[in-house]
Amino acid sequence: LENRMRATRSPSLLARLPPQIGASSARRIPSSIVTRIGAAGQQGAATERAQQQLEPALMPTGNAPTAYRNADGMRVDDGRYTAFKKDVRTMIGDERVIDDAVRTFAYGTDASFYRLNPQAVVRVHSEEEVVQVLGASRKHQTPVTFRAAGTSLSGQAITDSVLLKLSHNGKAWRRYKIEDEGKKITLEPGLIGGEVNRLLAAYKKKHKLPNQYKIGPDPASIESCMIGGIVANNSSGMCCGVKDNTYNTLQDMRVVLVDGTLLDTSCEESRAAFTQSHAGLLAGLSEIAARVQADEPLMSLIRTKYAIKNTTGYAINALADFSPGEPIEILKRIMIGSEGTLGFISRVTYNTVPDLPNKASAFLVFPDIGDACDATTILREKTTVDAVEIFDRRSLKLCADMGEMARLCPEITRLPAEGEGAALLIECRGDGEEALAREIKTVVDALKTSGVPVENPVGYSPAAFRHDPKDYNIFWDARKGLIPIVGGARETGSSMLLEDVACTTAKLGDMSKDLIGIFKKYGYHDACLMGHALEGNLHLIFNQSFKNEEELKRYEGLMQDICENVALKYGGSLKAEHGTGRNVAPFVEMEWGSKAYALMWEVKRLFDPQFLLNPGVILNEDPDIHAKNIRIDHASNPLVDRCISCGWCESNCPSRDLSLTPRQRIQVYKEMTKMRDEFSTSGARYKSERLLAFEESWKYAEATCAADGMCQEKCPVKINTGELIKSLRSDALEGKAGEAQPRGAALAAFVASNFSPIMAAVPPMLDAVSLAHRFIGTWPMQTIANAVWGVGNNMIPMWNPYMPRGAKPITVPDAVKHVPSSPERKKVVYLPSCVTRSMGPARGDDEAEGEPVHAKFLSLLAKADYEVIIPEAVSSACCGMIFDSRGYKAAGLGQAQSLEATLAEVSDGGRIPIVCDTSPCLHRMKEKFTDPMLKFSLFEPVQFIASHLQDRLDFSKVRETVAVHVPCSSKKLKLNEQMVGLAELCAHEVHVTPIPCCGMAGDRGMRYPELTGSSLQHLELPSSCSDGYSTSRTCEMSLSNHSGINFRSLLYLLDEGTSPKVQQAAK
Repeated sequence: LENRMRATRSPSLLARLPPQIGASSARRIPSSIVTRIGAAGQQGAATERAQQQLEPALMPTGNAPTAYRNADGMRVDDGRYTAFKKDVRTMIGDERVIDDAVRTFAYGTDASFYRLNPQAVVRVHSEEEVVQVLGASRKHQTPVTFRAAGTSLSGQAITDSVLLKLSHNGKAWRRYKIEDEGKKITLEPGLIGGEVNRLLAAYKKKHKLPNQYKIGPDPASIESCMIGGIVANNSSGMCCGVKDNTYNTLQDMRVVLVDGTLLDTSCEESRAAFTQSHAGLLAGLSEIAARVQADEPLMSLIRTKYAIKNTTGYAINALADFSPGEPIEILKRIMIGSEGTLGFISRVTYNTVPDLPNKASAFLVFPDIGDACDATTILREKTTVDAVEIFDRRSLKLCADMGEMARLCPEITRLPAEGEGAALLIECRGDGEEALAREIKTVVDALKTSGVPVENPVGYSPAAFRHDPKDYNIFWDARKGLIPIVGGARETGSSMLLEDVACTTAKLGDMSKDLIGIFKKYGYHDACLMGHALEGNLHLIFNQSFKNEEELKRYEGLMQDICENVALKYGGSLKAEHGTGRNVAPFVEMEWGSKAYALMWEVKRLFDPQFLLNPGVILNEDPDIHAKNIRIDHASNPLVDRCISCGWCESNCPSRDLSLTPRQRIQVYKEMTKMRDEFSTSGARYKSERLLAFEESWKYAEATCAADGMCQEKCPVKINTGELIKSLRSDALEGKAGEAQPRGAALAAFVASNFSPIMAAVPPMLDAVSLAHRFIGTWPMQTIANAVWGVGNNMIPMWNPYMPRGAKPITVPDAVKHVPSSPERKKVVYLPSCVTRSMGPARGDDEAEGEPVHAKFLSLLAKADYEVIIPEAVSSACCGMIFDSRGYKAAGLGQAQSLEATLAEVSDGGRIPIVCDTSPCLHRMKEKFTDPMLKFSLFEPVQFIASHLQDRLDFSKVRETVAVHVPCSSKKLKLNEQMVGLAELCAHEVHVTPIPCCGMAGDRGMRYPELTGSSLQHLELPSSCSDGYSTSRTCEMSLSNHSGINFRSLLYLLDEGTSPKVQQAAK
């Protein structure tokens, strides 16, 4: 091991270290750790056993462990896990204790490049259950790891012991309370960060408050990561910096300790009881804090390191920031960033920060990265600029390939290819235009006097700032897009790694050049440097293969050099905001020195003497843990091979609480493909039990994928897991080339060829079902439907009381009929979808007055004085989605091609706009049509009304409180604001559902009703809500069933709330 500690071979480097670090800081393994930590006062038999269990298992790779030890790869079931699971099942039931091979494998992945498969996954629903499970953990000595969204990057959310899962857990861990006009918010750990900010925005809007607030942390994963992870990792982000992170904006928390004790720091009774019951722990914290505060060199080190972003090790600034007489305040802060190793944080109260409405951004290009860093130092010292992001030369090469970036900032294309040019993305904010102008002037004036050269033609001037969101969002989209570009270009089977370091801005230029040199030294030619320059924070993005020992050694060498450079040469942070995890656990002592490192071990043993809480994370005695348990993904399908397992997709998935998420589906499919390939090449006669288990479990995971593509909307590398699923369904249902056509494919082709007469039979059939409902009542009807569905093997749709009646035939009013002799009138081609042609309102929806969707849209067109052209072959028109979603791609494509030809003819090649009244159908047309002119002329109904009809209609508010659900297809078309805006013209209060996708997916949600049930459990409409609106008839049916109010097309509300413009009516 000493041969591996190369930092000790750099005496000149060590000689430059400050005295409080000392020569031992370069060692990864602390000497005589038991002796140094004995003062914690928590010794005893249990502690001694834990110390023995914690010893690293430095075994030859490939040897299977035979006895349990509390170290990664050594936690075998010697009976303790069997007993643990038995006890926990008696506490919370069988369903929420998961130990099958498939799901434990699926949960063995987080956003890092490590894999550890848990012995069991427990889906806990409450603090009480956490206390119970921790009791079983203590009894059986089974360590636990808490998992929120699993978007952390350093390996802190995985385990080969017991995983306690908070995310995708129904309504558990999702309560919140907003107070003091939004200045304070109390949250449970299962809420997503971006969701919290939307709750605060809705609160401001509802209560008509003057100021908008948000939580301080703003990580890039804010739309996917959860409060539990944000707090446990002390996550920050682009604008958060240090001052607005959780440590500095937290007011109170509730925390469950390893012994099951609950402390609520906002409750005086709880504090008093805890002070009595845990006097020893609090005395230990006070004693450590007193020692720290009496040690001036150590205090200086702590102050220096926390002036910049730092999440390496424990938050020992808590020991310096609070008096030894305030141990609960110390406890409250030291929990932040502890990554679940000291306790479970079940609730937090944030002091929110203002979210200023006016913004502007500039993209400044510099001839050298040192110049960019010098400019950053000026901005940090002389301005209050909100954000400064840095791009190195490699990043700018990638930006130059983005057309819009090159248009707005052509100077990035003229930088020398072999130079070290760089750019800064600067954002200013203000509470009003005047305040924003003052901020910009301050920035411009500071840079003008700096003497730092800049490449932009306008130089340092207000003209460099873009105020239009359409422009400055291009800059920020480029910033966000760098990670997927690098990751998407990697070799199949390799991993995209994202390291996270920081130093003072004064040293940032030199450190950046050193890091670029290190990447060149080890041959990482695709590596990029970018990050939050204002905080001295760099993200190092590179691709790494672990396919052989040579690649592993290359990675270890790179990591060693990076850590020595950042920690020893520049006194920086090895983990600025991503948490220590396993990734830099071996290097914590290198960064902090032996004295501070020993304090961290004291803290760990004080809170968790038996090492039951996420052991091996943050502190780990194994010097090679960062290079062990590497996840190597098997190449399975080009559609998903580029997945970086970030987990951003999961919050958009309608089956996330039911079966598997997109990330998990991809991981399971890759592993299953690997086992199938191994079986094919092995010559074995029978498949392994594990492969059979994967294949059996996969059937349901595939069947419950809505294949709606909403995962792609959040995926940084734009993977659509639904395309993989539809491809697999197609292979199974349509067969392969050279094989006989399966019966199902032949039936699909028959239906497509005879679509008009078959669809003509649907309205009478729906009317017959509705009539039966009327005569026998809801309860008997539901009982019969349940029985029929139960024997239908998920092939027969499940009836519900909101099933539609048959739609009335299309009747075109005289006012909008096509008259060829009057070319001066506005014209539109209207395509009623096959869904609205066949499905009318539900029985009991009296507000719809029995009218179908197409009647309402024709009424709106008449008010706007439009001439309507309806294709003559409309009865056979279909976009093909009904076939494609089931896996019949050929039939679906044929329908789309036929429809394209029909619409091209009636629209004069796309010269007349075309409207389809159902959002999913319109979206599919835009995807499948090949004629660019025709695609350009296609409009979703909301889009067409907002752009073509709104100025020809008068609007009035006809409803008090309504709900609006934006279908996933409309979200993809970016129509959220338009849809809500139109609804707000006709209703006093509009509640937007928080559901990314309802899970209906054509009729899949009716054949697998648990899919929509799982997705729509989060609907939660206000009691004052009288009606719901959307633009997809099948989605509306499911939304009605799960909300108890009638959802119908938004066209009903718009028709009710509009009249012709006075001028138009007079004309």
